[in-house]
Amino acid sequence: MPRARKQDQWNYICGEKGANRVRVFIHPTGKLFAEYRRDGHKVRQSLGHSDRQRAKQEADELAVALRHPERREAVSLGQLFENYERHVSCTKSRGCQYHDRSTIERFGRVFGASRRADDLTFRDAARYEVERRREGSQRMQRASAAKPLPPLSARTIAYDLRLLKSVLIWGVGAGLLERNPLTGYKVEDGGTPHRPIFTETQYRALLEAARFFPWQFGCLLLLAHETGHRLSAILSLQWRDIDLTHDRVTWRGEADKMGYEHVTPLTATARQALDNARHHAPGVGEAPVLPGVTNPAKPIGPYLARDWMQRAQVQAGLTLESGRGWHAFRRNFASELRHVGLRDLMDLGGWKDPTTVVKCYQRPNEDAMRAAQAGRRVLEG
Repeated sequence: MPRARKQDQWNYICGEKGANRVRVFIHPTGKLFAEYRRDGHKVRQSLGHSDRQRAKQEADELAVALRHPERREAVSLGQLFENYERHVSCTKSRGCQYHDRSTIERFGRVFGASRRADDLTFRDAARYEVERRREGSQRMQRASAAKPLPPLSARTIAYDLRLLKSVLIWGVGAGLLERNPLTGYKVEDGGTPHRPIFTETQYRALLEAARFFPWQFGCLLLLAHETGHRLSAILSLQWRDIDLTHDRVTWRGEADKMGYEHVTPLTATARQALDNARHHAPGVGEAPVLPGVTNPAKPIGPYLARDWMQRAQVQAGLTLESGRGWHAFRRNFASELRHVGLRDLMDLGGWKDPTTVVKCYQRPNEDAMRAAQAGRRVLEG
């Protein structure tokens, strides 16, 4: 193919640099090309002809088009929320779906469902915080109209606004929005959250109180303590997941909050609890390990398990503490195994993100810190 001679290296430039500049030139192959930037990316394409006057005209027209790009049709908040609920919320747990529905309805009342989604500002987000705090907590009914609702925690408001930011980010990724208008908005969550655990003495007291409950509670208590997994994952266990020959348990992805399927070994205590479960309710295949009290074909429900935990703490003489439920055993597990490698701890507890383990589950431990100080080594050289 003939190449352009040096004297034929003609080019034409129009438009403003950094905005809509277009350059047409003769490529070394002898063909006319246009070069410009679109959405931050350099574009180079052949014009398909060698008419220089025509190339100039096309460059001018392209520069005008780049200066005034066609705006996509504006999406309202109502449309954005509707799409999010249809495509994303439906994949979440029942509790998260309820939160999405109620919070999105509240967003519609505060911002207006017909409001353009990309017109939201930091001031709107701050206004929502004020309105939400003024409403107070809706979880407890007022004894009388004169009695105000209890104050709302900063973490609850932060949870709502994180959902709003997630919806906007999803809208950008789905092509419904050009930008996230709340990028950079900081959501204050009220400082360090309260994440209690069960001490060894409290755990032993719960085991003693388990004698007054159905056998499923004692088995669930042991499995939560020994495996460190979420309540929902333990309740979803089926006998097909249990390998008593090799002392292993498979945590299925569809029963895991993060969709993380993994296999962990069983401790001697966990194996004993499963042997006890097989003695009380033998089953195979998809039969639940912890069958319901009234309907053995289905597993124990999470609300009944939480009710048992509350009543067992009262039975054991423990003071009820906000946040100290089944999930406290997951915090215990992460903290008590802090001495093992992070990779091993994540595999045992079913965590996918190491940041979550360190930030949300492991608690500060003075003995561990003193041991670390005692093992400090002096750098040589």
